[in-house]
Amino acid sequence: MGTLIEAKLSSGLRAASEARALVARLKQRGLDGVLDDVTLLVSELVTNSYRYGGLQRGDAISLTISQEGRAVRVEIADPGRGKTIPAPRRPTAEGGWGLEIVRRTADRWGARKDGSGTVVWFELDIKTSKRVS
Repeated sequence: MGTLIEAKLSSGLRAASEARALVARLKQRGLDGVLDDVTLLVSELVTNSYRYGGLQRGDAISLTISQEGRAVRVEIADPGRGKTIPAPRRPTAEGGWGLEIVRRTADRWGARKDGSGTVVWFELDIKTSKRVS
């Protein structure tokens, strides 16, 4: 099916709400079984980008959502200047839950540095709902 959303988000406090509004547009695409999880994980990763990505004023966060067969794939990319690849850490009462939530919720996920910054991605398998009549 291909790309469903491709957008540039501001790198400030409104980035996560912008991303959630874009994800809400997918409601008509028959993705009901994964839409809440996509919304949650996109919000977590976009928030991580602007909080920890070392972004500068004017930098944008890229959001790409595509459907490949029976899976939804999301990529969050930023020109972050951090030297390490994002990885889950041991969550505490004070924080550290973002990537742990991604790890526990996504069917597949990963992170990489490339020439233009940091990319964190995840995939969720689209579950077919079974209705009882």
